[in-house]
Amino acid sequence: MLALLGGQHPTAEVDDAEVRVRMGWHGAATIPVAAIDRVGTMDWPWWGGVGVRITKGMVAYVGSPGTLVVIDLAAPHKVRAPLSWTTRKVAVGVDDPEAFMAAVALARRPSPGG
Repeated sequence: MLALLGGQHPTAEVDDAEVRVRMGWHGAATIPVAAIDRVGTMDWPWWGGVGVRITKGMVAYVGSPGTLVVIDLAAPHKVRAPLSWTTRKVAVGVDDPEAFMAAVALARRPSPGG
């Protein structure tokens, strides 16, 4: 029963059009790449808990304490946390924050000739 309440790790995928974050029934975010203003990191403390967390101005998808990737959005965007919530920042715990940030940066680059 405890596993149903927490302990699940978020998944994150990046393609040319969007970043998709999922955390089971706890929540999800689909973010258009064009809506991303900048990407950085933050240290999530152990006392912040795990799961989908709503903090001042941010929704965080947290599987464990440590480094989260923070996606700053150009405008407010609706996510599921687990109900609909509007935010300008989405944080996600991924296995390799540097690789994830590089994938987002690559997706944000203008396409050749466009």
